[in-house]
Amino acid sequence: MEHVIVDSNIDTVEKKVVDFIHGKGFKVFDNIDQKAEADNVGLEIPETRLIIFGNPKVGTLLMQENDDVTFELPIKVLLIAKDDQTELIYRDPCDFPGNDQLKEQGKKIIEKMHHMYQEMMEAAK
Repeated sequence: MEHVIVDSNIDTVEKKVVDFIHGKGFKVFDNIDQKAEADNVGLEIPETRLIIFGNPKVGTLLMQENDDVTFELPIKVLLIAKDDQTELIYRDPCDFPGNDQLKEQGKKIIEKMHHMYQEMMEAAK
């Protein structure tokens, strides 16, 4: 897992991340407020949001190549409030199980996803 700390509150970072995702032509499938879910069962965690997103046209190409990679899709980023900062956590696509069994097209997609996450981290700052 990759961890990045951003010197902004979670709401600001969430907006930047979602705007980045949409700007790249990706679809946000869900944005789960995990703190709200914890609150609903009487437990406490810091503000935590799981953004699940992807591009079905691209993700499906990976799914066609390897079922192990399919398990990692759609891709996601986790945001956790840390005082006045936000921690972003994601799995580098280069570390996806089955990645080493992809064909050339799949490897290129994984590399683009890797760079997209790096761009997202910069955009979140």
